Amino acid sequence: MDPTVGKINATARVSVRVMRASDISAAHSILKESPEASMWSRESLLESASRGIALVVELDGSIAGILVGRAAADEFEILNLAVGKAWRRRRAASRLVADAVARAQSAGATQVHLEVRASNAGAIALYEKMGFRICGRRTNYYREPVEDAVLLVFHNPKQ
Repeated sequence: MDPTVGKINATARVSVRVMRASDISAAHSILKESPEASMWSRESLLESASRGIALVVELDGSIAGILVGRAAADEFEILNLAVGKAWRRRRAASRLVADAVARAQSAGATQVHLEVRASNAGAIALYEKMGFRICGRRTNYYREPVEDAVLLVFHNPKQ
């Protein structure tokens, strides 16, 4: 097994930041190669970016993944998360989620919610490892293919 799988190279430049309009093409390309993520239009991504609720993770200057969310009262919901194929299994997703949770907590969120395809065992395992807990299921929630959604929640331990 390659020892770099599942890790970001120690010399890699890694940063999570708010998505900018100039990132939309790269973000849309990542979504196109991520059938497990929800496909959003460029316009939807641009709207999310303009509201400051979309993040990108950069690895060595390349956009490796995106996360889009929304805040409501004292809760935050992760609406979409995708990592480019070339960057998977290098902790890009965990960096995005950890940063989103930290930002949500600093803004006063006591819970972070998300949903994931029931067949996406790798994502469910990642979220559980990060402290999310399964709290429900939505039958036939996803299309193409039709599939259930597993609902997960992260409770702020400081609250």
